[in-house]
Amino acid sequence: MMHQKEKRLCIQQLIHNEKAVDELVVYAQHKFTNKNSTVHTLPKEFIETWERYHEEAQTAGAFATLKKYLVQLQFPITKGISQTEAYKNVTLRGKQKTGTNFLQLQHPDEIELVLYESPMIGKIPVLIVPNTDDFTTIICALANKNEPKAFPASMGALCINGLNNWHRIHSLKAAWLQKNPLGNWNEFFKKQVAPKPHLYKDKIIVLSKKGYSGVQSHEVRMTDAAWKNASLIIRREHECAHIFTLQHYGSMANNMHDEIIADYAGITKVLGRFDKEWFLRFMGLENYPNYRNGGRLQNYQSPIALSEEAFKGLQMLIYKISDTLVEFDTALGNITSAQEHVHRIQSICEVDMITLASTQGLETLHKTYNRKKVLTA
Repeated sequence: MMHQKEKRLCIQQLIHNEKAVDELVVYAQHKFTNKNSTVHTLPKEFIETWERYHEEAQTAGAFATLKKYLVQLQFPITKGISQTEAYKNVTLRGKQKTGTNFLQLQHPDEIELVLYESPMIGKIPVLIVPNTDDFTTIICALANKNEPKAFPASMGALCINGLNNWHRIHSLKAAWLQKNPLGNWNEFFKKQVAPKPHLYKDKIIVLSKKGYSGVQSHEVRMTDAAWKNASLIIRREHECAHIFTLQHYGSMANNMHDEIIADYAGITKVLGRFDKEWFLRFMGLENYPNYRNGGRLQNYQSPIALSEEAFKGLQMLIYKISDTLVEFDTALGNITSAQEHVHRIQSICEVDMITLASTQGLETLHKTYNRKKVLTA
């Protein structure tokens, strides 16, 4: 790995404004360093619950099933609703919803619930919402407390992490009270359940069916049907990669290193190799060095937006990294197994962005990848 001084010199070769250099050094700080040796899968209790939801959805329908159990899907999208006592009673206190004002969707019967077996993270529930307006409605309900919110046009997927599932809480309560009929559930919950969020908090991936990153089928030289299918796969793998970095490295952020990892996972799942043209188009850099306003790259600058010159430097880094990834995949050949795919993804996690963009990037990636192979041989 490059030392901090070497990283700074690397960026100074791209941009000459010292303030912008400082911004990029901070932005590109490596986060995937705390490696967990144990392979993490999602909690058994969580998966068993969602297996039951999936089974019920086969006959009752996905939306009809989930709105019974995920209370946020019982409320409409209305400004200020999260501050009402009626909403807090149900979502924060676990009370039964009253009234007749429910969430409205255009095509609820088209929604599909899938339990996807990911080589990276194990089983994960995936909710596929074909209608674009319904997709926005669902993510406002589950991720924005039923408050309306405008999302970037390029956004077509969301991993909802830490969703309170009152059905699971009520089931735990019923089982506990059956064994402890005179016990104090509130006290037990506070001391024994609340500190263990895996017992009641859920993860779910919500996917739309629109073209990935707002890209149209003709731009990637595919039929509409083929591109819709490819977009769904890219999004699914993209979100699984975010969960993977959170579980294995303790980090998931609105940062371009996360997006490089996640897009690599998705593109290579579809094609068996990394495609630089696809990746740059997704980011708005298909005409590099010109940037297309509205490309995804501008979405990953929180919590503080980069200055114009630092953002230009980030574009240069991204372009150079795309070259490194092409060389990496070309040298290794097409991906031949799920384990090999995960090894490549882990290698990209464990090499920081500035090193990836440097002349040392390819060699460092190969060394990291070869270590992964040896450890699992």
